[in-house]
Amino acid sequence: MPKRPEHIFTCGSPITTTRFHPTESTLIIGGCQSGQVVVWDVRAGRMPVQKSILTTTANGNSKGHTHPICAMEAIEGGAGLVTSATDGRVNFWSLANLRDPVESLQIGDSVSCLAVAPESGNLICGDDMGSIYTVQSPNASLGGGGGQRSRRQVRKLDCGDECHFGMVTSVATKRLKSSTRAGLSKGFLRGTGELFLSSGVDWTVKLWAPAYTDKAILSLVSHSYDYMSDVQWNPTHPALIATASSNGTIGLWNLAHSMEEPITGSDGIVVEPDGGSGRGLNKLKWSPDGRRLLAASADRVHVLVLSEDVVRQKGDEDSRMMNHLISRGLLDRE
Repeated sequence: MPKRPEHIFTCGSPITTTRFHPTESTLIIGGCQSGQVVVWDVRAGRMPVQKSILTTTANGNSKGHTHPICAMEAIEGGAGLVTSATDGRVNFWSLANLRDPVESLQIGDSVSCLAVAPESGNLICGDDMGSIYTVQSPNASLGGGGGQRSRRQVRKLDCGDECHFGMVTSVATKRLKSSTRAGLSKGFLRGTGELFLSSGVDWTVKLWAPAYTDKAILSLVSHSYDYMSDVQWNPTHPALIATASSNGTIGLWNLAHSMEEPITGSDGIVVEPDGGSGRGLNKLKWSPDGRRLLAASADRVHVLVLSEDVVRQKGDEDSRMMNHLISRGLLDRE
C-alpha cells in the first residue's frame, strides 16, 4: 500500500520518538512532548493500551518526565525501557507496568540523545552543551543475570577540547557480536566491540573508545561546514558508517580503508538533487541486512539501496580498523 499507511496511531500529545518492541511484533512504544510514555497494540486500534502517568507527588516532584522525551531505547530484551528528556532526566521503566519509572537519574541540565552499548548494557548520552556521559549498567557482569543490582553510576567523560562545541545531535553504538574484544575496562569492552560515534552541530562526527580514554580518538569533519544531524553504524559491516548533514547530503565512511576521506567523496550523496527547497536531513536508519538506508528529510522519507561493492566485507575489516587505530597511536595494544 504505497499510497497510505497500514496503521495510524495517536494519543493526546505530539509524538517525539517511537520504537518497535524488539520481541512483541504487535507493540509499538512512543515518547511524547508532554513527557508521557505510551504503548500501542496494532490489534487494539489507534489509541494507546498503556501509558505512564503525568501527575506529581505531594511535594510537587514528578516521578515521570515533565519535559519532552528526546530519545528512547528498549533494554533487557524488551522487558525494560530507557527514556531521556530535554531537562536531563533519564528514566528506566518496566514495560510490565508503565505507571511510574523504576529508576530515575539526573544527567546534567539537558540530554539530547542516547544509545545503549549492546554488550555491557551501558548508556551513552549526549547533551545540548556538547558533553558526553556514560551510565553504568547495574549488572556486575556482561550479559546481566538475576543477581542483586547495584546503583547505576553516571560519569561525564573528561574529554577537554575533544568534546563537541555545541549540541550532540546523535550517538550510535555498534551492533555486531563478532567485533574484536579483549576484556573489560571502565565498564566497557576493550577492542572494537564498544566503540561508539557521536555527531554534533560543530560539523564533526567523533569516534570514542570509552574503555581506553575519555577523549575522542578520531574526528571526521564535514567538508560542507554544515552541522551533522545523525550518524549510524551499519548493522552488518563492522567499519561502515553513514552520516547525515543539514545541507541534505549523506556521507559513507569505511574506517577499515580510510580515516581521512569518505568513500562518497567530499561532496557526499545529495539525497534530493532536484529539490529546490534545500531540505536538510534529520535522521538515518539502516535496514537490518545493512543494504538499504532510510533518510528523513522534512516531510519525506527516502530509501537508498547501496551497491554490493560498498556493503560487502573484504576480509576481516574489523581487525583492519583496529590495526589502523593502533598503528596511529589512537588505541593501546592489548
